[in-house]
Amino acid sequence: MFNTGNCSVPLVASIDGNGNNGNGFGGDGWGWIWIILIFAIFGGWGNGFGFGGNGGANSPGLQGLATRADINEGFALNNLQSGINAIQQGVCDSTYALNNAITNGFNNTNMGMMQGFNGVERGFCNLSSQLAQCCCDNREAIAQVRYDMATQACDTRNTIQNSTRDIIEGQNAGTRAILDFLTQDKIASLQAENQSLKFQASQTAQNAYITASQDAQTAELIRRLGADCPQPAYVVQPPQPVTFPNYNSCGCGCA
Repeated sequence: MFNTGNCSVPLVASIDGNGNNGNGFGGDGWGWIWIILIFAIFGGWGNGFGFGGNGGANSPGLQGLATRADINEGFALNNLQSGINAIQQGVCDSTYALNNAITNGFNNTNMGMMQGFNGVERGFCNLSSQLAQCCCDNREAIAQVRYDMATQACDTRNTIQNSTRDIIEGQNAGTRAILDFLTQDKIASLQAENQSLKFQASQTAQNAYITASQDAQTAELIRRLGADCPQPAYVVQPPQPVTFPNYNSCGCGCA
């Protein structure tokens, strides 16, 4: 009756509506009943329409043909076969509907499962994308922090170097100013000392010249007046001092 989930050939033919092929007038095997019935009514081949003439149905050629009981039994069997076909068709329709329902149920279940798995996979894909984006953002943030730290460190080193340079240049400028002051002071001291020494040498030379000139004049007076001065018997105050203008008021040279 069933083969791989489908109806058998007679049942399918019955379902298609062409199982009888003319309803008793051909391919279903029941057409001969009508032929026998016609021959029985009209006397078969006895040409007597069932009322004699060559014996009618008693002819040897008509022996074995169906009787009315056989015809009724054939109709009963036909009805029984139609009922069985209807039952088979109902069972097949029910089985077909059940198979369709089960198939649709499994298809819906499979579709729901696939949609669920698709949603889960899409969720994992979105999560993976978010994680990847998060990793990229973290890398970018870390790189930015490193860049900022490197920039700040470079700026700090540059500031320290500039400050150190300014301090050193300030110290050098102060040292140069002190050294310049000391140098100028030393030069001024040496110049003053040199000038003093020059004045002293000039004064010494002038004094020596004056002394030598006086000594020469004294020697000349002594040569002219004699070595010894006269000694008075007693000291008398002269009425007028004796002066010698050309000899610095030294008198005769005696003390």
